[in-house]
Amino acid sequence: MTEQTGPSAARRRRRKRAVWIAVALAVAGTAGVVTFTRLVPTQASSAPQTPPPATTRVERTTLVDRIKVDGDLGTGTPTQVTGRRPGTITRLPTPGEQLERGKVLYEVNAVGVPVFFGGTPLYREMKDGVPDGDDVKMLQENLLALGYSELGAASGKFGPRTASAVKRWQKSLKAEPTGVVQPGDVVVVAGPVRVHSVTAQPGAPAEGPLLTVTGLDRQVTVELTDAQRRLAHVNAKVTVYLPGGRTTPGTVREVTVKTVEDKPKQVAAIALDDPASTEPGRVTVEFDGEKRENVLAVPVQALLALREGGYAVEVVEGGKSRYLAVQTGMFAGGMVEISGQGLTEGMTVVTTS
Repeated sequence: MTEQTGPSAARRRRRKRAVWIAVALAVAGTAGVVTFTRLVPTQASSAPQTPPPATTRVERTTLVDRIKVDGDLGTGTPTQVTGRRPGTITRLPTPGEQLERGKVLYEVNAVGVPVFFGGTPLYREMKDGVPDGDDVKMLQENLLALGYSELGAASGKFGPRTASAVKRWQKSLKAEPTGVVQPGDVVVVAGPVRVHSVTAQPGAPAEGPLLTVTGLDRQVTVELTDAQRRLAHVNAKVTVYLPGGRTTPGTVREVTVKTVEDKPKQVAAIALDDPASTEPGRVTVEFDGEKRENVLAVPVQALLALREGGYAVEVVEGGKSRYLAVQTGMFAGGMVEISGQGLTEGMTVVTTS
């Protein structure tokens, strides 16, 4: 039978040698190294020569555990706005409308319900003498930002000066200047918003779901599995691959559980460090995980699995091959961390391709 040659045959012969190595390493004991000299056919031999094996070098490098997850670049997940003021809807915004602090989002009984910025929603009636609280401070901060300076500082204490500022603000909205703020008098959001969709109709009751809004800033949202979640830490840096091959850095701002198609999903919101000139669409996000610095590594293809367990690499030196037992560490990006007695940076090792 004619002996087969070529890369496939070379790989089969290498696998057979791996089995032989399993026995040889066991015999070698603690040394873990076996010297092997390649047989070179004489000129008189009619057998075809085997092409030399592919080789690479042991390198000292940094390995990083990375994953890539597809996501959507837009303005974030829409947030539901629920009306809390009794009455009839007399005006609604149009999708795409953008609102800054103090701008009226919709009207109830011809009185505007504006947008305030903050992290504490209104949950109680606020008036002179109400107990101090973060909701009072949020109200004061917004009134100060809108120019109602008579209240002084945002102390969280609702006193006569705050009541006076509230009355002036209510007059600007064509509301009765009572000096009292009810939970449904404003919509509290984190920052400037864009109207995403409107579900209510003018003339309908004002209490209940009315519309949805999103932020103005471009951000990426990705759904994560439990395994991927371990790499998505708040404030973690990521790389976002944009359409056309461009990349831009980003930062994980939050990871929340949202209901998507009636199922709970872990969703990461990622802010772009440079959102300019980015268009909405599908993107890929690269998360970095564990990092191992200053380690010896080879391509995974350089590993030889031993029959009794463990791994070896085939080291080429001066026309000879020897097999060196190694221990594996981190796998990342097609490379594997290895260590072992006698292993040094720059060694030439055989690979399967």
